[in-house]
Amino acid sequence: MKKTLVALIFMGFGLSASAAELSDSCKAYFAEVDSYLASMPAAQANSMKAQYESSKQQFAMMPVAAQDQACGQAVEQLKQMKAAMPK
Repeated sequence: MKKTLVALIFMGFGLSASAAELSDSCKAYFAEVDSYLASMPAAQANSMKAQYESSKQQFAMMPVAAQDQACGQAVEQLKQMKAAMPK
């Protein structure tokens, strides 16, 4: 289930436009994801990395305003997912 939630977060925002790079809110989101992936077992993290890199590219193609909105939502979903996980 954890894997499915992470996949949904990564895939949830597939808009097309033309922005050159990630907004600050998306940079913060992907830093959180990097930290989260680093805390996972290597096999599980490696299985998600291709999808993760693809999601970065999709976010970068969005206009900055859309990036801010999408990454803000994604950060909240990631926080909720982390809070629901056993420690």
